[in-house]
Amino acid sequence: MRCIFTEGKQRELILFARDLYGTSWKNMASKLGIGSSTVRDWRDEKYLMHYRVFQKLVATFSECGKFRTSLTGLRKDNWGRRLGGFNTKKSGHGFFDPKYAQQQHSWKCRGGRVGSRNWHTQMKINRPYEYHQMQQAKIKHSLKYKYKYHNQKYRNPLELDVAKILTENSVRFEYEQLVNCENRFYLPDFTIDRVILEATYWHDVEQRARELNQKIRDYQKSGFNETVIVTIQKYKSQYSRLLHGPNVAVITLENLGNSGRENMGG
Repeated sequence: MRCIFTEGKQRELILFARDLYGTSWKNMASKLGIGSSTVRDWRDEKYLMHYRVFQKLVATFSECGKFRTSLTGLRKDNWGRRLGGFNTKKSGHGFFDPKYAQQQHSWKCRGGRVGSRNWHTQMKINRPYEYHQMQQAKIKHSLKYKYKYHNQKYRNPLELDVAKILTENSVRFEYEQLVNCENRFYLPDFTIDRVILEATYWHDVEQRARELNQKIRDYQKSGFNETVIVTIQKYKSQYSRLLHGPNVAVITLENLGNSGRENMGG
């Protein structure tokens, strides 16, 4: 079952629980038995949180019980998907469009959702690079890329600004090149020869820094000489403190055109 809280209360509950745990989002998610991205999605109220998790929070911290008064109802876990599926099937949109009848029949013959899951598993084991290339192509056609510049779409305004500055300074780069780091596959924001440039202004700096430190270690093992992190002034000192390695530079857009080019050998 999923919880329906009055507007803003689910976010308030997640932030309140995080303070009570006094730990990172990742550790909090581990204690709750869910993924860290799920916790952030609940915090941002993208999705409704599980009622069992709410009960666990109340059992762990009695202070969370005060949010019961903001709980206005419960929904079945798949209520949104069922409703969307019924509407899509009724209207004949998407995969239910008659023109996809042959593909639908073929998909069902191969085992439907279970067969699809098995295919993904086998591809990741037997043909990992090809698999990640295919996934990358799908991602790049998604609606997440909505900032266009010189026939290339970017995910967010910071990446867009970085691309503009690099282009204006005649720095040749590749955007989201698929990089294989000893069977760990990454899509760094920008690669410039043997330099990686990551653009981030994620407000959960500690969590993002942990992920970046892992990437930096893998990039260096794979022969990339330097990693440059471009962020906003608000988070520069935090990232500088949390990111480790002799060949890591943290800069802002303001100095990307000057010191940024020097850091990248431009």
